[in-house]
Amino acid sequence: MNINHTVVDGTQVMAVRSISPTSIYHIPGADCSQRPSIDVRVKKLSYTVNPASLSWWQKLSTMQLPWEWVDNSEPQQVLNNVTFSINSGQMLAIMGNSGSGKTTLLDVIACRTEGGGLISGDVYLNNVNRTSTMVRGCSAYVRQDDRLLPHLTVKETLMFVAQLKLPTTFTFSQIKRRVDSVINELGLSHVADSKVGGAEDRGVSGGERRRVSIGVQLLLDPSILFLDEPTSGLDSFTAHHLVETLAKLAKNNRTVLLSIHQPRSDIFELFDMVLILSKGEMAYYGQASNMVNYFSNLGHPCPEFTNPCDFYVDLATVDPTSEETERQSTAMVQTLVHAYKNGQVDSLNSSTSSREEKNKEQWPVLAMFRNLENQPGALKQFWILYRRSTRNIVEDYGYLATQFIQAVAMSVVVGFVYFNLGFDQSSVRDRFGMMYILGALYPYMVVLDLIGIYHKERSFLYFELEDRLYSVTPYYFAKIFSELPFHTFFVAVYAVPVYFIAGLKMNVEDFLTVFAILFLLVYCSRTLAMFSAAVMPTFQLGCFFAQTFFSMYIMSAGFFINLDNIFDGLKWVSSVSYLKWGFQGLCKVQIVGLNFTCADARPGSCITNGTMALESYSLQGNSVWEACIVMGSSCVIYLILFFFGMRFVPQKPHEM
Repeated sequence: MNINHTVVDGTQVMAVRSISPTSIYHIPGADCSQRPSIDVRVKKLSYTVNPASLSWWQKLSTMQLPWEWVDNSEPQQVLNNVTFSINSGQMLAIMGNSGSGKTTLLDVIACRTEGGGLISGDVYLNNVNRTSTMVRGCSAYVRQDDRLLPHLTVKETLMFVAQLKLPTTFTFSQIKRRVDSVINELGLSHVADSKVGGAEDRGVSGGERRRVSIGVQLLLDPSILFLDEPTSGLDSFTAHHLVETLAKLAKNNRTVLLSIHQPRSDIFELFDMVLILSKGEMAYYGQASNMVNYFSNLGHPCPEFTNPCDFYVDLATVDPTSEETERQSTAMVQTLVHAYKNGQVDSLNSSTSSREEKNKEQWPVLAMFRNLENQPGALKQFWILYRRSTRNIVEDYGYLATQFIQAVAMSVVVGFVYFNLGFDQSSVRDRFGMMYILGALYPYMVVLDLIGIYHKERSFLYFELEDRLYSVTPYYFAKIFSELPFHTFFVAVYAVPVYFIAGLKMNVEDFLTVFAILFLLVYCSRTLAMFSAAVMPTFQLGCFFAQTFFSMYIMSAGFFINLDNIFDGLKWVSSVSYLKWGFQGLCKVQIVGLNFTCADARPGSCITNGTMALESYSLQGNSVWEACIVMGSSCVIYLILFFFGMRFVPQKPHEM
């Protein structure tokens, strides 16, 4: 194996050439010792957040109004001089109360911080000062909540991700073996063909779903595994089984760092090292087996029949329930922090010195890095994402059934409301009303549905993009093309019943033209919804944004007010309203050519044919093809805006 030196992000490190795929990615049958051993050392790490430095977009995402964007808050130090080390083959548990800085510490080490905070101190991987490229190349990060498509099976989930993650040098059989290896390693064989499920869909258990999330990150066989609150939301038995699995992963030549709140005692016994944080400062770091003795020597023995984790995390927590408890608990926390700073434990040196001496010649860092150039290209990513998206939609029986029933119900209701329309003067307005409702009702329902669905997709889209699983462009096209057949099907389900129930013109050309107009109308609403959801950070803001446009379009469509009577300053709204163009197109197809009787007309006010009827609404100007071209152009414009929204606006999920 040849070794040379290279520079990554300004840092000179040793790199290994001529590395075969099996030396970087563990495949069943390969020696696990080929996975590089990576020790993590953190030295005087501090992190400060300045609220005033948050972008307007981040403030908007928390529903702040513009006059609330002036923030005079003082910078807040989230981490303060955190120093520790963890060796390959060990598992470190970072404990502390909520707000102690556990997740922030993981994020800073893993180079996943946001908001422009100030970082000081050093993080070393095998004695080399880490860079974001290095960390991403040898580590994986499992977040607190599961980010999985609910309607895929466990094996399908891992197979699709493996095809996106693993290099193109891997054959399909190697990918399949790698997936089977991860499934076996995590004890998921018995649920491999079960749907993952989620909050709204029944699937595997919570603990099994969490192991699937870990499996997604293990596909590249990382040397370092970060986990943020992996036991959150799990019962005690499932949590113990999960941490036991993590302990086995650590023993298999990995470095595992996890944040955890207050684990029960049998889980605590699985940890190798423990770090207790209190408001970003260290109250303890050392071997888990030494923690009770350490605090006992400080005069805080753990009471009998009490979980040490509960007792000592509470001891290192400020209690704000009253002024007295806050004063006493603050004093206790300061005592513990000062005691640790004064060198009561020298665990850092004792835990690392022998390892560093032993492995002094084993520091090539880039040997384990992913060869990103060998990852699938954009076209292959598109094809994989297209198949994954299609599969997820097809397996979502509840969604498909709901959409089918909704389309049929609206179609039948509209059809029977306008059933058996006559040709007298009172029916003239009714026919315009029918064309208007036909072209506006279903598109309106689509807007709200799509915004809700897209904001659910954000729960995995943002983090898959952050993990560089794929880029925006292939996902964008995969989403559009995978949804297009279903869009066509549901428009047909909506158009066919109402067309025949209402007794519209019975010829193939007129039916196909009406279908094309409804197709474009509904797709315009879909693209408007996707654009709104992509640029607005919350479900509520997305609905408000889209409905603002939709309300302007619907009021200027030409039914509620004659187009000639619209205020000159707002006539441009009518010109760009796809609802107006769709309404006009439907009227051109279904009303032009009809003849009306004058028996019930007032003298001098009889409308005798469809052309006169269109003139009364000022809808006579443009052809059906012009209407279709404008609606198609609107779809293209919204799709372009949707792409730019996905590309330049962070798609971080927010609560609906």
